[in-house]
Amino acid sequence: MLQYTSTPTLEEARKTEASILRVRLITVFIGAAVAIGLPQSSPPWVQPTALVVWLLATLVSYLINSRANSVGLVRWNARALLVVDFIALSAVVLAYEPQFPNTWVGLVIFTAIAAARERYAGALISGAGGTLIIAIGQLMHIAPAPPGQMIVNLLFQIAVLWLNVLNVGLLVREIDERNQALAKRSQELSRAAEVEEAMLAETRAQAATLRKVVELSVTLMRERDLGSLLDRILEATINAFGFRCGSILVADRDRATYRYSAVRGYPPAVELMLRHREVAFAQADLKMDKRFSVRTWVYYAPVEQQSWYTDPAVVYDSTRLGEPRAQQDDWNEADTLIFQLHSSSGDVIGLLVPDAPADNRVPSRGTIDNVALFAHLAAAAIENVHLFSTEQRKAEELSETNRQIQRLYREAETAAEGRRKQAARLSSILDLSVSIFKERDLDRVLNTILEVAVSQFNFTAGTIVVRDPVRNVFVRRAALGYSSAVVGQELSDAELQASMSPRARVRDTYYYTPMELHAPGGVTRNPQLSKLPRNAPGEWHEEDLLIFPFFDSDGTLIGVLSPDEPRDHMVPDDETVRTIEVFAQLASVAVQSARLREAAARAAVPR
Repeated sequence: MLQYTSTPTLEEARKTEASILRVRLITVFIGAAVAIGLPQSSPPWVQPTALVVWLLATLVSYLINSRANSVGLVRWNARALLVVDFIALSAVVLAYEPQFPNTWVGLVIFTAIAAARERYAGALISGAGGTLIIAIGQLMHIAPAPPGQMIVNLLFQIAVLWLNVLNVGLLVREIDERNQALAKRSQELSRAAEVEEAMLAETRAQAATLRKVVELSVTLMRERDLGSLLDRILEATINAFGFRCGSILVADRDRATYRYSAVRGYPPAVELMLRHREVAFAQADLKMDKRFSVRTWVYYAPVEQQSWYTDPAVVYDSTRLGEPRAQQDDWNEADTLIFQLHSSSGDVIGLLVPDAPADNRVPSRGTIDNVALFAHLAAAAIENVHLFSTEQRKAEELSETNRQIQRLYREAETAAEGRRKQAARLSSILDLSVSIFKERDLDRVLNTILEVAVSQFNFTAGTIVVRDPVRNVFVRRAALGYSSAVVGQELSDAELQASMSPRARVRDTYYYTPMELHAPGGVTRNPQLSKLPRNAPGEWHEEDLLIFPFFDSDGTLIGVLSPDEPRDHMVPDDETVRTIEVFAQLASVAVQSARLREAAARAAVPR
């Protein structure tokens, strides 16, 4: 019986054995035709009896195989047929041995058949049986040769038989090991394909989420009422990112407190209590300690590390408060997740606090990144409403002259229009980021990022430097507006850190190094201009250096985006810089996704 590398089904076993029996039946007919030309055996009934036994055995085995109700029965039927074949063949060998002394060679062929059907065990058993038949043949038909010669012949025949057994057994064993290796490699490739498919599904889901975030942010930019805006932001956060409830707190700097301005998803009694509650800055700062920081302006405080008391009256499900965490990534009712909302000047204007994830799991890094991006856009929308409301209020206070009212109203509308343009720019950038996530080649991803950054923010040139994880150096992988020789240049970690000195840091995500600091690491486009002094304060100089670092999920610096030479020849304003910071965050996610895909591709390549 054939030995399978994996357990076949009954139908598969039947089909395999049936095909073997068909070939065997043809072989019996061919053997019968050959037997006609052979002399009679001794005794003469052995030859026809062997042919009849082979034919009947084939037909009976075929009948049993077609009616077998288990794989085991199919296998034992095949093994019984193998025994019948050996007995019939042995009888033919013994019957023809006097006339054809080399008839025993048929036993050598049979060992190969037995090995093919029963692997190494079949070869060994058939070899032992063949040895017995050869010995019986020598005893039954003693030739008129010296006893020493008879012993030599016997040993020679047995040696040939067992050499064949060992060689066939080793060959079958090698085939089995090769099949097992191929099966293992196939499983590895299947797992790699599953990982790749999971990554593609995650990328598609993230792209869909980002598109939804963009659509929501553009809609929010048109809102004029603060209360309605906050409700819509909170509703979008809960529905888009898989939370059951949440709240938004707005900063009141005069009272040094945060006031619950939007609450959604909690039980009615909890919502009513929260809407009348304020939280002091000092109390909120406990939950936004540096040790809880998981991203810039994002804080997650697990219950095990908290030093404050959680009021059972203000949680989503008070019955679960105090329950231990079953698994490490399970959400605990007392866990706290906070996203700070910042104004364009860097001040905290509010807190976005989603709560009770729908899957009862701590949000993943991807979800936190997406919510952080949405919170940044939501903060811009809130500031837009504040700005519009402030300017409108000023216009109303100056109602003594119609001219002043109209002028202030136009200023407010101009400011609001500027915010809407900013939202449109972010929409365009994020639309392009969706295509970036689908790109598999890292260099094409970096060139796309650089082209969008330069074109969208009105620069003439720029470069992207990426850390080489093997040699721990930084390599310029993309350049625009420079000679082709710039691509591939390397910077050491010390050189890059020198260009990102504390004196040049404006924020953790933004460095501006004026020419007066003489920092290394930049690329000069026009050497003749680099020797000239700065014409006026605020004007861009050839040796100025603008750096936006981006980090991986562990906070390690993996590269920098460095746009160069603004088209208006002025140092970019804060609003432009903040928009580029958002784009740099997306660039970090894109670079990591591209590297993960490259790693998955390398893992799938046969070693």
